[in-house]
Amino acid sequence: MNGKAGIVHLNITNFAAAVAIAKDTSLSNVPFVVAKADAARATVHAVSMRAWEEGISAGMPLATARRLVRGLITLPPDPRSYDAAHKAMEGVASRYTPVVQNDTGGHLYLDLAGTTALFGPHIDCAIRIRNEIASQTGLEPSVAVASNKLVAKIASRAVRPRGIAYVREGEEASFIAPQDALLLPGIGNVTARIISVAGLREIGELAQLEDNEAIALFGHRGLALRDAARGIDKSKVSAGNLADRTIRRTIDFAEPILDYRAVQAAVTSAMEDLGLELRQAGLGTASVGAAVLYADGVRSENHERTGRLLTLDKDLIGAAMRAFHKAAVRRVRIRGIILTASRLEAPLREPDLFAFEGPTRPERVQSAVDTARLRFGVQAVTLASTLFYA
Repeated sequence: MNGKAGIVHLNITNFAAAVAIAKDTSLSNVPFVVAKADAARATVHAVSMRAWEEGISAGMPLATARRLVRGLITLPPDPRSYDAAHKAMEGVASRYTPVVQNDTGGHLYLDLAGTTALFGPHIDCAIRIRNEIASQTGLEPSVAVASNKLVAKIASRAVRPRGIAYVREGEEASFIAPQDALLLPGIGNVTARIISVAGLREIGELAQLEDNEAIALFGHRGLALRDAARGIDKSKVSAGNLADRTIRRTIDFAEPILDYRAVQAAVTSAMEDLGLELRQAGLGTASVGAAVLYADGVRSENHERTGRLLTLDKDLIGAAMRAFHKAAVRRVRIRGIILTASRLEAPLREPDLFAFEGPTRPERVQSAVDTARLRFGVQAVTLASTLFYA
């Protein structure tokens, strides 16, 4: 950021509920939830402020919410309206900077580097963007400006639902230290319980943990949690709409091959790397593609589309191999493969990135593997087949 805080996070609290109110202002003072009421085990997607005040929260079983509030209004999800709102928000922001990361759930990240001469100080520009979004869409986000995405997100959460925060470069630690520890992105129910039992209330208390203390409390993810509490974040703003973004991995063989085991090993290794990037970004994919590049110059591709988000290596590798089999229709040597993950989405609820004990055994194993890869490299932990045939 050339020494100046210029990362902006715009955050619309309870996005789906906010969109519903923007469409029908009569809902602004009544308790309602957004949920698929006809689902077998319906859960609440989003809640209005009045519903939240009655004790209803996102992720709660719909049946429980209805017991809490008699006559609770239940609205179905409205993906078209959500998409329209996101596009309108991005349209406003893109007039001020080309680097706009449009994530799901009412979140925009902007990088305002190099825009001061045109639009003035970054905080003034951010407020102008916020006001234009509110004017055009009826959605009024909280807005924060900081030196990195992590601190900007913490700051925008601290001033929800419609506040403004500016964290000057060099003041990150002093700003986030007194904030509630649960404002740290990536803290789910498991980690929240540990934090509560340990008597840690503020982000600054987490930041002061020694290595051995962090690991003792939170497992190997404890170091990542402690570093996040110190405001450390090197991720960049990725321009584009989340739904339009694609993550790619390219495999180039030293010479054209027909060895299925070598193909499987290469695909496995590539998808392990791709999966790590997905999980670090807190995303899943509903479409995995494989493009087969033949030695004679012909290209054939296909996709494996799923009805759920894939995040674990075993699922990603399986989908990639199925896509490969659908694409590899010729008995000709292969010189390379391009693997893609698209239809990216963030989960309904933010995953507990720092829990050393996930809800399922595969997730616990994946968490441990990711920790090792982040510290020692992607090849530190891999399936044995990749060692013999890659």
